[in-house]
Amino acid sequence: MPYSVNNQTCKSCKLCIEVCPCNIIDIDENKKVFFIEKNINACVKCGQCMAVCSTKSISVDGFSYDEDFMELSKEKIEYENFMNFIKQRRSARNYRNVDVPDEIIQKIIHAIEFAPFGSAHNDVHFTVVRTKEKFSESLPIMSEFFNEKIVKWIENPIMRKIIKMKKGEETLNTLVNHLYPIAKSGNYDINRGDRITRDAPVLIIFHADLGAEEHSHNSIIFATYGMIAAHSLGLSATFNGLVPSALNKNSELKNIFEIPKNHDVVTSLMIGYPKYHYQRTIVRKKTNVKFV
Repeated sequence: MPYSVNNQTCKSCKLCIEVCPCNIIDIDENKKVFFIEKNINACVKCGQCMAVCSTKSISVDGFSYDEDFMELSKEKIEYENFMNFIKQRRSARNYRNVDVPDEIIQKIIHAIEFAPFGSAHNDVHFTVVRTKEKFSESLPIMSEFFNEKIVKWIENPIMRKIIKMKKGEETLNTLVNHLYPIAKSGNYDINRGDRITRDAPVLIIFHADLGAEEHSHNSIIFATYGMIAAHSLGLSATFNGLVPSALNKNSELKNIFEIPKNHDVVTSLMIGYPKYHYQRTIVRKKTNVKFV
């Protein structure tokens, strides 16, 4: 059965009942644990019931202990070690002209497999760009988009209103206060070199169908895990919001990167070996914290 409990091995500890977020497991008067049939459709396939069971007595549709689970190490990372690790991470905009091997990229993707998600984690697609031809073909188009179109849009009061209406005040403020002054200065002019993907040897683009569940949140979470994993491998990974902005507004760019036209590009990561190593980090104190 897709959803079942092996009561021959079950200890009736009720841990599966406790951890289930959807209340689809119960125990009867004879201390036999069972799935509530009428509630099974509410299952979010989190796998927590199978993960917590010490006797591997639970079966959930689509999962098997042999293929989908692995035993956890007892080793823990101390807070100080964790803090030292994340303090060393920097967003790089200068990369060495060194290829990133496929096996390293696979390790980054493997780390993302353990990331939390809101719903439908497989709805998020990863496009790994690592060919110079793709960058060479796309950069002039992106450069024109930022140097000309973005500047004209922000300087046009009507376009500002349209952006605010369609994309919201957050996006408008980001464009006006952050992207516009940089684009206005000519920073993204292709004649200045690659100021968009920064000559990074690898670009991972996170995208999904426009209607895919929780895809925006999931993409950011996945990219964050990828960024930390890259750091652990001696690489630098930097969030890039320019590429998604250009891709979502230009079907030609989507064709170059072989991204479906109906997909929403959420974010991207530039990945490569950093050209420079920093001597210190920046402390950005969070002052808007309130305990209630």
